[in-house]
Amino acid sequence: MTARRVRRAAPAALLAAALTGCGVTTTDVIDVGQPATGAKRQGEVNSAEAKLYFMSPTGVTQVTRQAKAKLGAEDAVALLLQGPSEEERVRGLYSDLPKMNGEVHVTTGTLRVSIQMPFNVLRLTPVSRSQFVCTAAANEVPRGRQIHDVKVELSGGSYVITDLVCDSNQAFPAAKLPTPTTPAR
Repeated sequence: MTARRVRRAAPAALLAAALTGCGVTTTDVIDVGQPATGAKRQGEVNSAEAKLYFMSPTGVTQVTRQAKAKLGAEDAVALLLQGPSEEERVRGLYSDLPKMNGEVHVTTGTLRVSIQMPFNVLRLTPVSRSQFVCTAAANEVPRGRQIHDVKVELSGGSYVITDLVCDSNQAFPAAKLPTPTTPAR
């Protein structure tokens, strides 16, 4: 057992000896300025980007696009309707949204987004519903709030689906939002 330890320790000892021979020495901590800042907190929206949700081989995924100014739900939904960029398509992303024969209207309020479509919203697939809901909500999250705090309404074709929220890149009715189980005490 002792022989094994010596053999395993030998490479480390050789490395230490080699580094010492090259003039590499240890140093103390060197102060070079203020700590890094600017890390995004959950719920903060960068004013110069849009968050879009497209389909990938592994499910609905978020894509961040740089913008020149702050984009809200209206602008983000318009970008979503244009589909993935060439670069995003090369990465395997695509859209499950149906063809729109008419205008899509987006209205926003405090923690609310309404999207009116020119067709029956009950025909949206779960993926396309998630694309709309998550894109709209992600671009309307106020500072200090979470994406699932924003409720989205989809309407069209005399039907309305209310109080949808985005959680884990999927759209859910707000009342049925999955919650983690807590251990019994």
